[in-house]
Amino acid sequence: MASRLNVTDLDFDTIKSNLKTFLRQQTEFQDYDFEGSGLSVLLDILAYNTHYNAYYLNMVANEAFLDTALLRDSVVSHAKTLGYIPRSYSAPKAKINVVVETGQANTGTLTIPKGYTFSSDLIDEISYKFVVIEDTTVTKSNTQFVFEDLEIYEGTLVSYNFDYTASSNPKSIFILPDSTIDTSTISVTVRNSTSNTTTDVYNRVTDILDVNSSSFVYFLQEEKDGKFQIYFGDGVIGRALQDGSTVSVSYLVTNGTAANKANGFIPDQSISGFSDIDVGVVTVASGGAIRESVDSIKYSSASQFSTQNRLVTFKDYETYILTNYPNVDSISVWGGEDNDPPVFGRVFVSLKPKENYFISETEKQRIVDNIISPKSIVSVQTQILDPEYLYLLLDVDVQYDPKRTVNTEDQIKTLVRNAVLNYADVNLNKFTSELIDSKLESSIDAVDRNAIKGNDLTIRLQKRFEPNLNNSQSYNVKFNVPLHRGTITNKLTSTEFDVVDSSGVRRTVTFDELPQSFSGVSSIQVVNPGTGYTSAPTVTIVGDGTGAVAEAKIVNGSIESITITNRGIDYTRATVTISGGNGYGASATAVIDSRIGQLRTIYYDADAQRQIVDENAGTVNYETGEVVINDINILSVNSTDSLLRLSIESESGFLKSSKNTIITIDENDPVSITVNTIEV
Repeated sequence: MASRLNVTDLDFDTIKSNLKTFLRQQTEFQDYDFEGSGLSVLLDILAYNTHYNAYYLNMVANEAFLDTALLRDSVVSHAKTLGYIPRSYSAPKAKINVVVETGQANTGTLTIPKGYTFSSDLIDEISYKFVVIEDTTVTKSNTQFVFEDLEIYEGTLVSYNFDYTASSNPKSIFILPDSTIDTSTISVTVRNSTSNTTTDVYNRVTDILDVNSSSFVYFLQEEKDGKFQIYFGDGVIGRALQDGSTVSVSYLVTNGTAANKANGFIPDQSISGFSDIDVGVVTVASGGAIRESVDSIKYSSASQFSTQNRLVTFKDYETYILTNYPNVDSISVWGGEDNDPPVFGRVFVSLKPKENYFISETEKQRIVDNIISPKSIVSVQTQILDPEYLYLLLDVDVQYDPKRTVNTEDQIKTLVRNAVLNYADVNLNKFTSELIDSKLESSIDAVDRNAIKGNDLTIRLQKRFEPNLNNSQSYNVKFNVPLHRGTITNKLTSTEFDVVDSSGVRRTVTFDELPQSFSGVSSIQVVNPGTGYTSAPTVTIVGDGTGAVAEAKIVNGSIESITITNRGIDYTRATVTISGGNGYGASATAVIDSRIGQLRTIYYDADAQRQIVDENAGTVNYETGEVVINDINILSVNSTDSLLRLSIESESGFLKSSKNTIITIDENDPVSITVNTIEV
């Protein structure tokens, strides 16, 4: 008896081979030449048909589930059952100040109407149209009309009218014909009949709990070909349309990301006859995005379903913000109890935008008011913080054999630099990112394994901040990672800046880390103040060094503070004991100099001799990575961007960001990646 066909193999060649094997086992075809016969063509057709059916059934099975579906239509359909609407295109938005000069001092008002357009400066040789999407009216000030913080959006405003007939459109669904809609700009009005001149404004709804039978609302969904549909209520959930109504829809059709960073605008026409118009940019265009990808829909729809349209957990905040604010490249959320210092009853959010380093204060407030607050717990406040960027300065010594490569020395350097940047693209530039020096070194070796014998990587860290010029102020700069204690040849450096010395002379100085050959006790921290003290107790410091002396200050029977009167020398560890004073329970710990470094400000005179301006300019905590700059009046900073930079070597080759810290490499900084080649 012939064996059965193997039905588990589904590719064409195997199917055909299985068919031949099956036929050869039949008595009628034992000596038949399948390769050179007409039956071979029939087997091809049968194998193709079987293969097609198998492929089709496999695809049908895949498309039946959200996690395995490949087609956008299928994924959107599954997302719809979870109550999720995919993100549309988003139009870049800019803020401008518009001053219209009339030359007349009479009073009055002026309106920039909805649909008024501006042309942007060229971006990749293309100028984009930005449009006002709401009427904006101001009152004259002297001879001018001043429009402050006017919001303009990239794109074209379009409008459509749809006549509703219940018999031909019983579900009251209307297809919006444009595929690059920014759905946040959709405006819907309904006129109940051609003889009725009044119109009702309908608002988009996402939560039916707030909707009743008389609510003027519409619903939005993506249809099968990627376009959007609006539909209306049935008289139970939302007001139903009356037969013969006219539905008017307007919205913005946008180019998405193309016009991001536009920062110059020219009015396209006069305003009510006035043509003397000056435009100033408040914020450059940002926020443009393309429609949501299939993979993102899969992730976001399942995540939103789990949040049940509320913000309780950290994951709820992340998912909801990413869904409703697509301009975010990375997000970090943490509770106030985990903050430093703790702030209970508050949630902290940090957002890294796709186009810029930071989000404007106005945009932060809009996100809190319009996106987060309506869904968050009433008693919990949300605060959006800017990301803290930790810049890497990498020095790579590459040992290579020039005889074993066709690459020149410059080409080797370029390949190494590209490998570093590629590592950064994959592993850095986001919250919770990691730098692992061994993996980066392996990536560098891999650029030319035949020639490169090895490499040595030195990691320096850089923080940037903008000082408050011409004002005395202290600064707290947090690297948030352990720092390497400086030596004579390798220590903290800074940008040059100007101050006035004790003699009233303006000096150009830098911060200088003071290398210390000894370790004294830098401070005593009170752990428990104790109670019942009537006089100052004796503070005893015991360790492997000598000479440290401290005094306690008593307030209301407890120890308020302990002051070092002699730091001592040669300490690497120390303990503190408190005795006497008729009290009890007090305890304290010693902080030794190996954890704390000293900063001073210096300059070099005409004879190249180092001169000290401030001996006690600040401190460096090597363990926590915190740099404290004491009260200082900075007059100017010698950098093109007015940022003061502090650079210091990392203590570890493993760096992990936390909370709102992002580890990154500034590609535009020529010293961010230094490649040195050594022939071996």
